[in-house]
Amino acid sequence: MKISELKNKKIIHICIILAIIVIIFVVAGIIMLKYQVEGETKLPFELSRMIVVSTAESNEIEAAPDTKWNFSVSQNNDIYLEIQKNNEYTKSANIKNITFENFVIEKNNGAENIKLYRANSAGKVVEDEAHLVGSSLTYKGEKDTNLDELKISNQGSIILLRSVNQNVCEVRSNDEEIVHDGTLLAKGNANLEDLNYKLSFDIIIETSRDIKYKGTISIDLPTGNIGTEGKAQLEKTDFSDVIFKRM
Repeated sequence: MKISELKNKKIIHICIILAIIVIIFVVAGIIMLKYQVEGETKLPFELSRMIVVSTAESNEIEAAPDTKWNFSVSQNNDIYLEIQKNNEYTKSANIKNITFENFVIEKNNGAENIKLYRANSAGKVVEDEAHLVGSSLTYKGEKDTNLDELKISNQGSIILLRSVNQNVCEVRSNDEEIVHDGTLLAKGNANLEDLNYKLSFDIIIETSRDIKYKGTISIDLPTGNIGTEGKAQLEKTDFSDVIFKRM
């Protein structure tokens, strides 16, 4: 009887241990699944606001003999990204680097005409080679912001990017005055549906604690009905769809 009781107790102990192991794996799986879905819930710095301003701009080209004006029209999208310190994060931290990378343009055709530029020290975009964004773009956290020198405040700042769909149409006109905005697209008979595309990229927030958090942003461009409104603006403050995870 004693040997039988010992065997039963041993089996019970093994079952208890196995049950504990199963519970640990289940809890760990739930935590991992929750992290995959929600990501980091208390970032030291967070993307707090994004403003997208869509319009069109023109560049004068040589006029035809029978027209007063001849313009090449590009469709512009200015993207303002505001990164702020999270007041709920109690530990001391500064921004070490903010990096943008993995730029992807989803468009049926004409994607090669879409270029991405960054702002200069005056906070304005200059469409030249010096400010053309390549495969990645990194801003270093410093005391003060100087976008031209790729420096931002280590306590948070606003970064401006411009996505340009170049030379989408031409406008020839004899009008006395020309309004240089999105209505030029209608004047140039541009197919507005063909101008739609999705821009996505990763944003990596690296802190002074040498911890990196990465999330992916997707933006449908252009925003609004710029063909009739001329200029349209979208403001976003809910980033529940942008999941930041530690790298």
